[in-house]
Parts: sequence; structure tokens; C-alpha cells
Amino acid sequence: MVETSSQTITVEKAIKFMGTEVEMDTEFWQLKKKRRIKSRKSPGMCVNWSLDLTVSFKLLDDGQKTVNEAEVFLLPEELPIFTRTLIEHPVLLPISYAQQLSMERGMHCIRLTSQEPFEDFAGRLSEALYALG
Repeated sequence: MVETSSQTITVEKAIKFMGTEVEMDTEFWQLKKKRRIKSRKSPGMCVNWSLDLTVSFKLLDDGQKTVNEAEVFLLPEELPIFTRTLIEHPVLLPISYAQQLSMERGMHCIRLTSQEPFEDFAGRLSEALYALG
């Protein structure tokens, strides 16, 4: 597959956003990263968690918008912070936006899908993750 210059720019922004390498998986570019957090269960007990974060995107024919998908695992106390930050972001959610929530391995798994410029999707997602501390 021959990369267009707009695809190259999008991929470079994705690498900067995630701080990881990008893999080409069939039609989608895919980024995977583990988010490490510490959770205090009681005064004498701390638990370390490794939570997965997967972001996929595919540039559409118009070269302006991408099909974006993200799968983020969150602790129960992180879910309201994450979703509130997504909603309050200055770049409004697009019309073609969907999210699905499920419980997996005792954690919330939120799957986000949108059709918009990757920069908007990545900015909103980045800010929501940053708000988790």
C-alpha cells in the first residue's frame, strides 16, 4: 500500500499522541499502549494495575476525516471523570459518535467510535486520559 502524505502526517501525530509505535493491521492503523496505575485499597495495601489502551484509525477517501476507534479500560472510580472530560471538551462530539460500556475483568471497558479528523478524536481522548492523573 502506498501512503499518501496526509496518511503520513496522521500517523506521525498518532505516534506523538500515544508515545508508541503504530502497526498496520489490515485497513486500520493501530496503536496499543499499557497504562500503569497504582490504586490504594486500604492504608496498608496498594495494587498496581496495567490497563490496556487501543486506538485504531482509518483515513477516509476524502483525506479529511478518519474512522476512529478506541478501547480504554478504566477503574470504576475513573469512569465518571473520563466521560465528563470527553463531554466537556471544547471540540464537540461529532454526529457520528458512539460509545459502548461493558464490564471486563472487574474493570469498565469503554469503546469509542467516531468519524472525524483524527486530531479532534486524539485531542479529546488525550485530555480525558490526562484528567485521570
